[in-house]
Amino acid sequence: MRRECTTKYTTKRKRKLNEVLRRLEKAKAYIMRNLFNLNILYLLLIATETAAIVFLCFFLPSVLPLAGVFISFWAVGLIAAIAIRCRDEAPEISCSLMLLIIALPTVGAAVYLLSAIRQKNGNTLTVKGAIALSAEEKQLKATCGVGGAGYDRAVYLKNGNEFFSLLFKEISRAKKRVYLEYFIVRGGKIFDGLIEAIDAAKRGGADIRFMLDGIGSAFRLGRKEKKALRAAGASVKIFHRLTPLFHTGLNNRDHRKITVIDGEVAFTGGFNIGDEYANAENPFGVWKDTGVALYGRAAKIFEGLFLSVWDGISEIEIEDCGEKRCAPYYDSPPRLSGTAENLFMTAISRATRRVHIFTPYFCAGEKINAALSLAAMRGVDVRVIIPHIPDKKYAFELSLSCAEKLIPAGVKFYEYAPGFMHAKSMICDGKLYIGTYNFDFRSLRLNNECGVALDGRTCALAERDFSECMRVSAPLLPRKRSARRTVYRFFLKLFAPLF
Repeated sequence: MRRECTTKYTTKRKRKLNEVLRRLEKAKAYIMRNLFNLNILYLLLIATETAAIVFLCFFLPSVLPLAGVFISFWAVGLIAAIAIRCRDEAPEISCSLMLLIIALPTVGAAVYLLSAIRQKNGNTLTVKGAIALSAEEKQLKATCGVGGAGYDRAVYLKNGNEFFSLLFKEISRAKKRVYLEYFIVRGGKIFDGLIEAIDAAKRGGADIRFMLDGIGSAFRLGRKEKKALRAAGASVKIFHRLTPLFHTGLNNRDHRKITVIDGEVAFTGGFNIGDEYANAENPFGVWKDTGVALYGRAAKIFEGLFLSVWDGISEIEIEDCGEKRCAPYYDSPPRLSGTAENLFMTAISRATRRVHIFTPYFCAGEKINAALSLAAMRGVDVRVIIPHIPDKKYAFELSLSCAEKLIPAGVKFYEYAPGFMHAKSMICDGKLYIGTYNFDFRSLRLNNECGVALDGRTCALAERDFSECMRVSAPLLPRKRSARRTVYRFFLKLFAPLF
């Protein structure tokens, strides 16, 4: 009898203990969830500043001059906050800037105001003669001044061997001009192949111009390589050269990958000039990338985009002709940004069957997140392939954090198991959007970028490529996170819109 009572007592204690532990776990989860809530952080910072002002003004009369200084600092912050409110920025970027100003009332506001004063306008392009036929083309005509364009054929390039083989072949045959614009250029086998092709084009009488980004190619392209480019006959320019003195323009980078030959064929996509892009070296496993070669009048638009950065040309005229139609698009911050973000949001919202995305980084804004979630909820097959082996661990951690928010809505994420997924394209039903855009704030809001929308056979080839990548990709499943990783992800998301 005593043993039975003891057993009942022990069972009852265990139940109570389990209940207490369950409540403690629930309380911990609640605290962790709200401790790193952005609104809570804003409120705490505002309350701290308010308390400091009250303390200085009412409880320390002897230091009223100091209080006056403090209030003047607050006024500078207020001016900066008003300036942010008046700018046409994405809400996520505005919130991050506001947080910076609240957290650092003097320094944050001063840095922002100086950056706003010194910020240069981006290079925009208006295309005369391009006719906008579809609703999508009309949207692009209104947002970035391009509209639709005719072309003769497009070649979908699913790996580095295909891309560089065709690229070097077309450059070598150039007779008039070769314009190249790349974010990353580094020495190696691919660079040597490019030099040979440029040398052949120069001997054929072509004018060679090469634009590279000062940040992307910093510490990758040495004097030897620059000398080799010039020796081959190329004129070289640096977009926002890296200097010891910081200037805010460095945050707006030229992330485009463009080659235009004789105004007749244009190459774009995810490929930079480096051995890893052709898997000649494998620092992150198998490197997966995509690109496209566009033949016909539409190539002139990409030539215009190059010249808008090289010479500041803002207007070109083309004859709208060709067997097929495409829709080129671009962003050039700070004057023009959000073109692709709005285009992608519209395409995703319109999709009825599938939305398939290749991207190395995933940290899109609320517009695209909402469009993806709603598409999945209405039964659209929404899939996103990201890398399994990342090149930047912080970016991968941010991608995982953002992906986990969308998985409950039905968006399926996959990791490209062989290595690094660097392709930058999206398939919405029967249309392919391919170019230089990542699905993150930097690409969609801060960088010079470009892309083109295509349908027909090119889209079918891209969908087949996506299916092949799916066979070697593993589903991304929610993972248990430590408190340390939760804190790390919180701060990454907090300032992701700025960097």
